[in-house]
Amino acid sequence: MSRLKGKVALISGAASGIGRTTALRFAEEGATVVGFDLNPASEDWQAVVSCAADSYFITGNVTSEADVIAAVEQVAGKFGRIDILVNAAGVASYGATTDVEEDEWDRVMNINVKGCFLFAKHAARVMQQQASGSIVHIASIEGMVGLNGQITYGTSKGAVIQMTRNMAADFAGNGIRVNCVCPGAIETPLTAALKDESLKAVKQQMEAAHLMGRFGEPIEIANAILFLASDEASFVTGHPLVVDGSWTAGTLLSM
Repeated sequence: MSRLKGKVALISGAASGIGRTTALRFAEEGATVVGFDLNPASEDWQAVVSCAADSYFITGNVTSEADVIAAVEQVAGKFGRIDILVNAAGVASYGATTDVEEDEWDRVMNINVKGCFLFAKHAARVMQQQASGSIVHIASIEGMVGLNGQITYGTSKGAVIQMTRNMAADFAGNGIRVNCVCPGAIETPLTAALKDESLKAVKQQMEAAHLMGRFGEPIEIANAILFLASDEASFVTGHPLVVDGSWTAGTLLSM
């Protein structure tokens, strides 16, 4: 349980879902973890501190460059380095192309795309000075395949996948790796609305789209992030790692 021993990790979107689960998983593997989120830390965050006493939480907005700079400077100033950045902050959005309002488009792009860009921009400057680092963005399979009613979310995640490739090219010579994870549907607050009885049929359809017949669990994504963040992935950069229960690999046919 020491795959990240001695490393300092900064995780956005750490108050819930994949971000919070990843924070705990990193702490279990020996990392000092600093969480960042617009929402305050829940009681569950104490489990992170219990594993790594120097870990703590910052409240801020990923769409605010001032908040991002302050967080990066605080972490770098306190620990002298940032070894890992995980961009897990994100929001869902639903609506067909002709139905999406401009304000909703801007909201999703600001959080899902601009937020990743800002944190990577400023954390990478610290990583360049230390000539090492790993950045992991959370994208989605919806950035790889088209789904009806998902124009805004899908476009934002497609942008994150391409951002990953461009950043990997930018920083390959600096010892910084940049990758992203592309989950299928995961049991998180973003998919909680599907538990409503009125959406039961929709959830069943989505479960069936995963050939494994279920939604994923946050820990299954956290373990994929852990691999990409760790030195075990030392020759992996610019890669979108699909973790989707075989949604994109095939189609289930009734025989």
